[in-house]
Amino acid sequence: MSAPPPWVDDLFPFPTPPALAKLIDIAWEHAFTDEDLYDECLLASHFGFMFDLEAVPAAPDGWEYTYPGPALASGVRQDFVPLWATPELVRFGSLGTGTYVGWVVLAPELNGADHPVALFGDDAGMRLIARDTRAGLEWMLSLGLRRQNLRDDARALIARLAAELDIHPAPEHGITPDGSDAVVPLEPAVPSGWRHVPGRDGTGVGVLAPADAFAAQGPVNSGELDEILAGADRLLDAGFPASALLELTDAFHDDPDRFAGLHPLWARAYRDLGRPRFADRLALMATMYDR
Repeated sequence: MSAPPPWVDDLFPFPTPPALAKLIDIAWEHAFTDEDLYDECLLASHFGFMFDLEAVPAAPDGWEYTYPGPALASGVRQDFVPLWATPELVRFGSLGTGTYVGWVVLAPELNGADHPVALFGDDAGMRLIARDTRAGLEWMLSLGLRRQNLRDDARALIARLAAELDIHPAPEHGITPDGSDAVVPLEPAVPSGWRHVPGRDGTGVGVLAPADAFAAQGPVNSGELDEILAGADRLLDAGFPASALLELTDAFHDDPDRFAGLHPLWARAYRDLGRPRFADRLALMATMYDR
């Protein structure tokens, strides 16, 4: 049988990191061999370890979509920002519990080849689980091995993926000796002339931007929305969109119900930083918070 045609890398607004691209290649080859383009393997949910690819690659020219469901059958793949997440958190999978797995993409304009991986989308906030995609997939498969009554076919699939990705999942991976989750710090690569400023009190992912996009000192506000917006507006007018972005995202983490008020200046901060895609992702969030 001929080799499967190459899949189209149209999943995300940046090149798919190599480890996930390899995973999709494995699924694609498996599906092609079975003559069912999107059946089984990893393009559907696997309840043993709940890898759920959140977007489906486009079929190559001359191929048809064969996966079920009215939205998928039409080839529609909608972007989505989970509740309590911010545009910097770009999902690629789901644990099936309302918690999503995805990348922390601080500055998409840098065109990074890979990104840290985090859990997010539930009321527990954001938790970093790995420094890159390969380690994130190892964490996910390790989570699967901790499941009670793991089916033999799921265990075999985990073993196959581990071998092909050259990773080593284990039930104890990501767990400290006292049984708590291991802490993975967010330590982004900061280009020369740039700064990464964490969010207030360690919430969120902070802001990575050119140093001259930060003011020497941010506004001091009382936490009232009107004062936050006035301070952010002054920062934007003064040419400090990174500081404005930090203030606005901190305000969102303090109270997501403020989203509708924060949205216009938040989108402006992204556009002033050259991140229009993130401004577009705010518009996706509006359908959830503007209500």
